[in-house]
Amino acid sequence: MCLLYPEAKWIDMDNFELLQKTVLFKGSKKAELDTVMGLFQERQIKQSTTIFTEKMPAEALYIIKSGTVKITMMVGEGEEMGLLLLGPGEFFGELSLVQEDVRLVNARAETAIDLLLLTRKDFQTLLVLEPRMGVRMLTVITKLLAMRVKVYNERLKELLL
Repeated sequence: MCLLYPEAKWIDMDNFELLQKTVLFKGSKKAELDTVMGLFQERQIKQSTTIFTEKMPAEALYIIKSGTVKITMMVGEGEEMGLLLLGPGEFFGELSLVQEDVRLVNARAETAIDLLLLTRKDFQTLLVLEPRMGVRMLTVITKLLAMRVKVYNERLKELLL
């Protein structure tokens, strides 16, 4: 039973293994993950369901347990540009953990998906319970964002030529 969230649905061993294999938690010890497992919520989303859209409040990070999620950006009136297609073990919505703002992209379930989510509030709790894990997560997020800025900058240059 989770002491912080006694009403929370228990996340089974599959989810524990998923977190261990996700780059966000690389290097985390079993005891660290045991401490924070109750902070994650599980969601099932039907195929073609929009998870979030641009300008919606950003409130959670999502880790894909199964299925695929398409990340897009609006580039014109009703026109979307595909940015990423993500699968099991990958994550999205990471900016929500570090800033209170709106979403910059759209996320849609390409297939039926199972997700784990971590809200900004629960991430703040994680930082208190396991500060080293939180620092590792923020380092991974920073590296990922830097890589994406570089890739998107190159794509933008190609579009403008």
